[in-house]
Amino acid sequence: MTNAIQTHEPSDKLKPFVLCYYFIKSEDPNFRSVHYSFPNTFTALTLYKDSEFVFAENYFLAKQSMVGKGGAIVQIRKQAPLLVDIMGKVDRVTILFKDFGLNQFIPFSMEQVMSEQNGFFDHWNQDDQFQQYKDRLFSLEAHKERIALLEEFLWCRLVPREYPLMRKAVAMLQDFDRDWKMEEIAQELHLSLRSFNRLFKQAIGNTPITYRRIAQFRYSLKRQSFQDQFQRLTDIGYQSHFYDQSYFNKVYKKLTGSNPKSFFQSIDRMGNDRLIFQYVKK
Repeated sequence: MTNAIQTHEPSDKLKPFVLCYYFIKSEDPNFRSVHYSFPNTFTALTLYKDSEFVFAENYFLAKQSMVGKGGAIVQIRKQAPLLVDIMGKVDRVTILFKDFGLNQFIPFSMEQVMSEQNGFFDHWNQDDQFQQYKDRLFSLEAHKERIALLEEFLWCRLVPREYPLMRKAVAMLQDFDRDWKMEEIAQELHLSLRSFNRLFKQAIGNTPITYRRIAQFRYSLKRQSFQDQFQRLTDIGYQSHFYDQSYFNKVYKKLTGSNPKSFFQSIDRMGNDRLIFQYVKK
């Protein structure tokens, strides 16, 4: 597989919930792709055809199977890079949901989704139509047709949920012009700190502190553009509210496995810079 993964826009009616779709497909039985995927505030939900899976600590293997029916996998928001290993013929479709996006299509909290041990997402299996949609999806070749079918299924499951307080909290946590303390955010929301943490985790799946750390990391990625002149790491850290350089390095080591300089030199940006992977030579 080359690194030229193309992202595809959702329709206008689903843009409030979905950032993009992307596809990986190969008919080669000897196909192999190994890459690191990094923590994100958004939620990646991937549908696989005819695959079986192996889960380990910070490792995920999807391989071609003659008996496995595939399934849906959600990337659990762990605070470490995930090594993704894909072997054999593969056909996978990924939906990258925005904050509060997947919430609109499931009847329970994101805390429940993110508390799963291995990432299996079987919550749609109780929907008699899901397997029919999934089979039809993988029978189609054109990305445009696949997206239309995906969106037909999602639209049928949509139950809008507003989360006004937690949306305000997310905006404050992503406010890099002011370093809000958790107690200040809770006070602004007229909540106790305990209630704020509980409600945030139910809506997002992470604690507010973890969310802000990952949001800072993702924001720093945006500040470093491969199209423009390389920015100094100290500037990137400062603009992302990593005022302490040692803390900046510590967070990157935890979330990516390497220091910022090594990380920026090794990653692959795809799909108009929306996807950040680090490919591993096999």
